Amino acid sequence: MKKIKICFVETNCKKNGPIKQTLNIIRYMDRSIFEPILLTLWKEEQSNSMISEYKKQNIQIVCANLTKYTTFIIGRKKVTELLKQLKPDIVQGVGMPPYRTTLGYKKTIHFITLRNYCYEDYPDYYGKIKGQIMAYLDMRLIRKKIQNEPIITCSSSLTYLYKTKQKLDIPFIRNGVNVEQYKKRNINEVSHIRTQLGLPLEKIIFVYGGFFIDRKNQQECIEGFLKSESNSNCILLLLGDGKERKELASKYKNYPQIIFAGQVDNIQNYLSASDIYISSSKSEGLPNGVLEAMACGLPLLLSDIPQHMEIFSINSSIGYSYQLGNIKDLSKKINLILNNNLTEMGEVSYNTLKENLTAEIMSKNYQKLYKQLVQIN
Repeated sequence: MKKIKICFVETNCKKNGPIKQTLNIIRYMDRSIFEPILLTLWKEEQSNSMISEYKKQNIQIVCANLTKYTTFIIGRKKVTELLKQLKPDIVQGVGMPPYRTTLGYKKTIHFITLRNYCYEDYPDYYGKIKGQIMAYLDMRLIRKKIQNEPIITCSSSLTYLYKTKQKLDIPFIRNGVNVEQYKKRNINEVSHIRTQLGLPLEKIIFVYGGFFIDRKNQQECIEGFLKSESNSNCILLLLGDGKERKELASKYKNYPQIIFAGQVDNIQNYLSASDIYISSSKSEGLPNGVLEAMACGLPLLLSDIPQHMEIFSINSSIGYSYQLGNIKDLSKKINLILNNNLTEMGEVSYNTLKENLTAEIMSKNYQKLYKQLVQIN
């Protein structure tokens, strides 16, 4: 039987959520049915690349050797030439810029997963004016293509957002995390891991990982934490980097209970050393950071955005939510969650993820869709 060729097109394999999710789809593909291929537009940034993980999957990898500038000028032509050689049955753009470069090749099914709501996400990354323009252009393309090509989102809440704000009916396949990559937190190992990381041994640690941008809303998290009655017995551990990190680190430099750890490679260790995962994000797709924390067996304290509440809708016993923008409510929920058995709540969080939100479950759902698309075509 002829295998179904799926060509995933990425800018490059930088370490972010969409690249992780694409790797997870490939990792669990039935190779007797599918032949996955990776096409990247740019050369890898060796300090920020997952290309080695892709190579472990034993797939064909092709690089167009473009730059950001040449992608804009000749990207579609170069990608079209490569796709003519690869002859894929389905081309999946990982993000809108790669998706646009694939549209010159007509003898295939074009496919994309929307992993954010562009009007909320783009202004943070590209600036307010440029972000709004890019969001408008992408939405116009989505409206045009959705009539004849498959488009999905990564969460039911994101689907609902496009329905209510754009009047578009888009199905979803939920993100999933690779549970083989993340080990459930072992309470007996916490002191040893904390010693290795230089973290306090006796404190309750709230951890939050993400880019320091307005959408991630770290300042609200900090303010709510500092106003809680329990903050003297706790640590707020903030992982990641971004344009707002330096400013926040300077502003809160006199608070020893706030730790800015920066960008870390050993996220598993930091999650395993922590007690509670906290997020004050204003918007998400289906957040990888939250799923990874659940895979490590951490209870959750999250803002009540739809994407977070979607996770709570699966099992409300995994933690607490607070009203976004309400620092008083966040402080209250910090105090409240500490009155629970965190180990038991973390166990519920872990089991909820393992039964509903794994990479294997996600990949199987994609594979089912791919087969349907090829049959329909």
